[in-house]
Amino acid sequence: MDLVRHAQEGPDLEDRKGSPEERFVRLSVNLSNETAQAFRDLIRRKGLSITDGIRRAIIVWKFVEDETAKGNQLAIIERDESVRKVVLL
Repeated sequence: MDLVRHAQEGPDLEDRKGSPEERFVRLSVNLSNETAQAFRDLIRRKGLSITDGIRRAIIVWKFVEDETAKGNQLAIIERDESVRKVVLL
């Protein structure tokens, strides 16, 4: 996924002052058709806007990265209570 900052190059989000609208950064994202369809399916299933879907994806990604950086592991607990370890490359 390529993220490209639009229009003006300015200070980072944390450095911006002003109204909430002035603190947003507009991004352009290039996705394969398969990835775009998977994203559309997910946001439709959850009733989210594209923006909220991206925000949620970033929050989950950050959570996973923060936890694995601490040496923690991720797991799936099946309905029968068996556990599968999640390995991310």
